[in-house]
Amino acid sequence: MDELLLIPHKRPFSPQSLAFGEYTSEDSVGSKNSENLMPYSHHKGETSQRPHFSTANKRSGYLTILSFFFLAVLVACMNHIAFLQLDGKETGSHTTQFWVTIFKNIFPSAVALFLLIGLKACLSQVVRVRLPVTCNLLIHLPVMQALYRIHLSPNSLALVNLIASPPTFLNTVSILCESSMRASNLWFAFLAAITQSVALTSIFIPGTLTVAQTPPHIQSVKIPTIDFNVINPKTSSLASLETFYISNEGNDKAHVYQTWAFAGPSQRWHQLILRSASSSKAPTWDPPDGCGSMCTYNFSYVAPALSCTELSKKDIWPSGKVNGSDSLLPFPVLNRTVNPYGFSETDKYFFYNSSWSLNTLGKIFESSMYLDVIYMESFNTTTLDGLGMFNYPNPSQWTPRGARCAYQNATYEATTAFSNNAQSSSTRVTEWHGPISNYTDAGESTTNMNLSFLSIAQSFNVLLEGSAYYDGAGDVFTQDTQAFYAAPLFNLTSDLRNFTETNGPTEPRTAYYFSLSSSFGGNLSAGLQELLGNVTLAFVNEQMASFHADILVTPNSTQYAYLAWRLGLIYGTIFGGSFVVIAYGLYCLHVNGTTAIFDLEHIVRMTAGSTGLHECAAHPQFGSTLVRGAFFSEPDGGTHDQRVVLDVD
Repeated sequence: MDELLLIPHKRPFSPQSLAFGEYTSEDSVGSKNSENLMPYSHHKGETSQRPHFSTANKRSGYLTILSFFFLAVLVACMNHIAFLQLDGKETGSHTTQFWVTIFKNIFPSAVALFLLIGLKACLSQVVRVRLPVTCNLLIHLPVMQALYRIHLSPNSLALVNLIASPPTFLNTVSILCESSMRASNLWFAFLAAITQSVALTSIFIPGTLTVAQTPPHIQSVKIPTIDFNVINPKTSSLASLETFYISNEGNDKAHVYQTWAFAGPSQRWHQLILRSASSSKAPTWDPPDGCGSMCTYNFSYVAPALSCTELSKKDIWPSGKVNGSDSLLPFPVLNRTVNPYGFSETDKYFFYNSSWSLNTLGKIFESSMYLDVIYMESFNTTTLDGLGMFNYPNPSQWTPRGARCAYQNATYEATTAFSNNAQSSSTRVTEWHGPISNYTDAGESTTNMNLSFLSIAQSFNVLLEGSAYYDGAGDVFTQDTQAFYAAPLFNLTSDLRNFTETNGPTEPRTAYYFSLSSSFGGNLSAGLQELLGNVTLAFVNEQMASFHADILVTPNSTQYAYLAWRLGLIYGTIFGGSFVVIAYGLYCLHVNGTTAIFDLEHIVRMTAGSTGLHECAAHPQFGSTLVRGAFFSEPDGGTHDQRVVLDVD
């Protein structure tokens, strides 16, 4: 036969009395359990299978809390191991990055889920240990000690509902603002805040595995270089193979002798040299495989170089006369031109002159090739317009400069840097090997190189040789040289100015300005050497030879970068705070002796026996009804089944 659990019901209820009823002592609730009660039946067969509020086994509480905590620790360790495996790995395709992004969000989400389950179970165990002695029962509290509060004094049902809700920032603030016992609730609010902070793991943990530029590292790379020994003479030169028969006395058999007769550079090489010399920058080529977005390397090669000596003003005008017969830069020279009407005479003011020569050194195959380049520094025609015929300028007002350079075999060291599809290269001579040779016998190991060097030197001479002058009548003539159009050594500019003849009218006249390029800092020798060095670099694109070298490269790829210290800091903070909640929850579980459970079944059981609550449920201000809670126990097969009931105050 079912037993009845009765709730005291002494006075009728009205909205006013329900909402603002007088307080009763906590002992009165328990002492009136046999008067004016409403019958409430329960099924004992179900109570043994379904744990009621505060009736669950204590062991199940320990297992729930500790198992989820250790699961969270295990997943965090797996998180660290997984990120450690990805550290330094290339990111790969967009599809791979997408799956890695999902993968690195799964771990912190799982950690947060396991911790939240365990911590919320801990919050359910929190109790107020110091209870009235007359109660003789441990009162188990939900979030913010709701049941304990309504046991001591009545509270509105809306506040009880708010307190019993899952802990969030908003309802925690609302409880602290509405409850009259704020100080005693702060500790639980702190524990609830720790529980909510666990969700931050899913925000901050993925940031410990970032995508970064792959750092520079040493890598073996195939580097192109220059080797003129492998060049076929027909490729580099206009040369014919000539055969000579030399007979020796006393020997009827003649000696066959073959040599290459050099006539000039090949058309292809000549154009290649002119193109490379016409740029103020060094030639470029494709970066080697494996260079990535940035790499720098050096390589050495043998090529012709210029060994230059600066020419002084005395070297250029030995006799001190600007128009002497020994002058290397006539300034001016009388020019007589015959025409159908007679002849005309003008003065030629040379401001540029270049020539080359081949001097024999004593043996038939030993010679030295020289290149002379002379120019007038800071030349402009405005100071010459007023001079008449045979009225020459004062030499002290002008400063001719020049350089005499000898072609020599030299070892270059080239430095090339690639950075984000931009290339910069430079050369410097590290070793000199003497004058270039015109020894071109067939079959010799140096023949291919000698013919290549002669072709380069000859093309370079053709580029710079010739002269340019001003005729004193307003015109500049530069047709005899390519130096101003194909080489970045000099600047020739002009503008229009008004000129007044002596006792004559004023008329516009073109003024010309000529100077060495400012990029060479006034050093003609350095400019010539750099220009020829850049010309030799153009042959890298001929793919003559290559070698492997270990160089520092920066790949144009990205990789995963794992900050283990940051992950340890975040997880350490989260688990440290969680440990406080878990330790306190386990303590409360130990004190309670049973596991607190809050679900719909137990909420219905807590309210089913109160007719006062049933009557107030239809009232519009049901949320303002004051309620009070009490614990009852009844024997159940040798044990006491503990139940909590709610009734209006």
